[in-house]
Amino acid sequence: MNTEYALQRIQCSRSDKLDCLYIVQQLMDIAFYVRDKGFVALDSYVQEDVRFNDPFLKKAVVCLVDVGDVELVEKILDYYIISGNYSGGQFFKNLVIEETILAVHRRVDAVQIFSFLVPSLFGLECDSAVLDLFHSYMKRRRKGSIQE
Repeated sequence: MNTEYALQRIQCSRSDKLDCLYIVQQLMDIAFYVRDKGFVALDSYVQEDVRFNDPFLKKAVVCLVDVGDVELVEKILDYYIISGNYSGGQFFKNLVIEETILAVHRRVDAVQIFSFLVPSLFGLECDSAVLDLFHSYMKRRRKGSIQE
């Protein structure tokens, strides 16, 4: 996606960014599911679980599972974002989904994704909220209270 295009569309408030934390939680579930169980079972996991009701997230997961070439996945997701003519919070949410799914596809370690990549998308004014969410997620995961 063209950087200039993204910069024109991504303008959103702190509140818009914080409203996207629920999707970050879902992306954590997906990234760790892939790490633990692999790509094969991911599609049915996301399609059958009512928590995953975002259409763009579902499309991104289908691409993650079915398309082997990460550059093609990026192009496909870019086209969906561009053709949707999203802006503000919706554009931001879809960009967070895309960048996380691409990192998962590239097999970037989930801890690195949520300690560095995703917080950087939120910017300095909101990265601590993402990091707090991630640390809380990891504590629940260690205790075994994360559902799969």
